Amino acid sequence: MSRNSDAAVIVVGGGHAGVEAALAAARMGCETLVITGDPDRICTLPCNPSIGGSAKGQLVREIDALGGEMGRLIDRTELHVRFLNESKGPSVRALRAQADKAGYARAALDVLLAEPRVHIASGFVERIIVEHGDVRAVACADGRVFRAPSVVLATGTFLGGRIYRGEFSESAGRLGEAPALGLADDLRGHGFPTARLKTGTPPRVDRKSLDFSVMSAQEPSPVPLPFSYRSVPCFPGPQLPCYIVQTSEATHKLVRDNLHRSPLYGLDLIRGIGPRYCPSIEDKVVKFAHNPTHLVFVEPEGWETDSTYVGGFSTSLPADVQLEMLRTLPGFEAVQMLRPGYAVEYDHVPPTELWPSFETRRVAGLFFCGQLNGTSGYEEAAAQGIVAGINAARRVQGREPVLFARSESYIGVLIDDLVTKGVDEPYRMLTSRAEHRVLLRHDNADLRLSPLGHAIGLLPDEDFEDFVGRRERLESALARARTARLGDAAPNGLPAWMTVAAALRRPEVAHTDVAQTLGAEEPLAERVAIEIKLEGYVQRQRDAVDHASRNEKTLLPDDLRYNEISALSREARDKLTRYRPRSLGAASRIPGMSPADVAVLSVIVHRKGGARHSEPAPA
Repeated sequence: MSRNSDAAVIVVGGGHAGVEAALAAARMGCETLVITGDPDRICTLPCNPSIGGSAKGQLVREIDALGGEMGRLIDRTELHVRFLNESKGPSVRALRAQADKAGYARAALDVLLAEPRVHIASGFVERIIVEHGDVRAVACADGRVFRAPSVVLATGTFLGGRIYRGEFSESAGRLGEAPALGLADDLRGHGFPTARLKTGTPPRVDRKSLDFSVMSAQEPSPVPLPFSYRSVPCFPGPQLPCYIVQTSEATHKLVRDNLHRSPLYGLDLIRGIGPRYCPSIEDKVVKFAHNPTHLVFVEPEGWETDSTYVGGFSTSLPADVQLEMLRTLPGFEAVQMLRPGYAVEYDHVPPTELWPSFETRRVAGLFFCGQLNGTSGYEEAAAQGIVAGINAARRVQGREPVLFARSESYIGVLIDDLVTKGVDEPYRMLTSRAEHRVLLRHDNADLRLSPLGHAIGLLPDEDFEDFVGRRERLESALARARTARLGDAAPNGLPAWMTVAAALRRPEVAHTDVAQTLGAEEPLAERVAIEIKLEGYVQRQRDAVDHASRNEKTLLPDDLRYNEISALSREARDKLTRYRPRSLGAASRIPGMSPADVAVLSVIVHRKGGARHSEPAPA
């Protein structure tokens, strides 16, 4: 770090992306400054206070395996945890937990304050100072200037943010918090294109005013299910049930009768594109009119509050209409609304402006992460944050960036989708986006990423030693399973001479049936069973990865003039010029690139004196 710098890394924003970025940079040895509007509202979980879920839970495990914090934060504050998709198999199984909202934010702030290399300043960044193409500093609205060679922007929904509820509208990043207006204009001044996206949140209601007896209960797991490999399995507090109800024709009629008061429909105030996989109740009623009902999830927001989250009921209709709509739900007849829902529209920068390290192509040393990149969700934001923090630190240290392959992690899928394909709606991670999801399971994130986390200095020695011991026990148990005979403990009438591994390959045999013979406790026996049951599928996917790896490692020259390659289709020339993919594999995933275009590009690259091939970045 230069004497003229106030920090090695500056992180702008204190949400999930900002927290992971700051902790990663600091733990890798960099003095890190976090600048946020209100330090007391760091990681406030402004929408659903839950972490994980399908594909998102895998992201949390990967963040933890690298040495990140999100998994440990939710383990310290969860009030309802369970596995999703258990019946669909281990490839798509994922944890989801409801957090104590206030407790999660306190825990996140405590972790930041306890990190000796993290410093926190209150302020609103309005300008990025760039000299000769490199970032040099950030300037705040009050005139203060902070200098650093690496800057990470994690602005969430604050960049040009505006909230809407019925006819009411005001500039805000979240309800009651000012937006970042000057910074949005400044980024455009540096040549960054921006576009508008939209998200929303549902009303909060008073738990005491609900009749849970007419709702369907969702019970939490009876045993602890930690996200983090580093957490001791225990419940941090009482585990509370969640509930499900359904909308009715009365609900839908109120929506239709009041669409003229909707900022999204009748008032035509919102132009940003909303999340496809988390639509508002207005969108559900209009776009899925053939569905007579929609599910609504009733979820507690904390141990010491009666505030209750009404999931699946996001809306920007006026407050009086929201209350009427709520009272059409079973058990909500006497509901008291604590806070109405609202929509928020904000600026994002197309993520095709980024390298896979999350450093911007236009300004060296400037990194973007989170909703600024067009994503939706705490987990997606945190995953981007840890990658941006890692690479911001490595740039300061003069090291090559760490890149994540989509065949090795959901984080890699997320990054590749963003920087290669861009977004035209808020991006949400789905298991269907990961073509190698059999390899990228919830259970094996440590095997895939903990060696990397330790090599780059993020996962501490003691945690890495725990991982090594866990890996050795797994390898030893797998070896035993392939040689140990069932003997007298043979389950389901299987022959005594059959090996444990052969028995586990049968779909009707579970890990609990052979745990005694294997001599392994529940978590280890389950991992052994998953590895053995999936080994055929795993080998096929590894073969597919090996086959595709040549294209992934074939780098495209930065100065290749695609517009002059007449053998390419016009669409391919246009999109290659726009996206400038890093590798032949990335080029093949650009929408509109045909196999013929990829073949032409491969021939041209190899004819130009031999293609360059990428190698893993040295730790």
